[in-house]
Amino acid sequence: MSLVEVLPSVLVRTSERYVTNTTVVRLGGDRCLVVDPAILPADLDALADELEAASLEVVAGWSTHPHWDHVLWSSRLGALVTRHATPEAAAFCRERRAELLAQIDAAAPGHELELCCRLEPGLPAELAESCRVVAHRAHAPGHGSLFFPRRSLLVAGDMVSEIEIPLLDDDSTDPVGEYLGGLDLLEQLVPAVEVFVPGHGAIGDGAELGRRIAADRRYLSALLAGEEPDDRRLGTPWLAAEHERHLALVRGR
Repeated sequence: MSLVEVLPSVLVRTSERYVTNTTVVRLGGDRCLVVDPAILPADLDALADELEAASLEVVAGWSTHPHWDHVLWSSRLGALVTRHATPEAAAFCRERRAELLAQIDAAAPGHELELCCRLEPGLPAELAESCRVVAHRAHAPGHGSLFFPRRSLLVAGDMVSEIEIPLLDDDSTDPVGEYLGGLDLLEQLVPAVEVFVPGHGAIGDGAELGRRIAADRRYLSALLAGEEPDDRRLGTPWLAAEHERHLALVRGR
């Protein structure tokens, strides 16, 4: 799918694989930020073509979290462009880079691996005054959603998806509690959000963000209570398998 303008100067491109969203935010003039470019090499080439056609220059990147499908990059987006993430996510990528690169090569071969998983800690200077990082440990270490108050935009990362259940971090000592904490932070933003972009699935408005947070809470509450969740997302086989992993994880804690 081509880039679609979801707010003035905010563009989203959705890859067919995993319904994965890439967000492009104009920073003024012809400069832009790219968040979570995804997901196949051909997708990144198509994104670069569209940015070139729109006369947009990528001056910074952001990775919402350190999973293989959110730490990709291409020389066509700018081999020397610095990509950023929360300090915890950047550290995770440094420590587990070989593992992440192997996952990329297995799942989406053909990427320029030397450019992937290279993240600097903290917001780029271009965003210091216009953006806030919503950092938590739901889903992955150092998950960092981006909130743009003046644009009423939330780039949510791998949270609040209508097609995926909350996916817990099995390295966490309190995976459900930390996920609920992440939802608490996002819920505080609901009144201020006009558009939110999840990592996977459909884009929504503030009301839809509230509904998805409530659906994720219901799933997690049922999980903690040992009850079978009434959640249509579990009709997808791989998510049903993830739910079984969650059950084992909760019992193990």
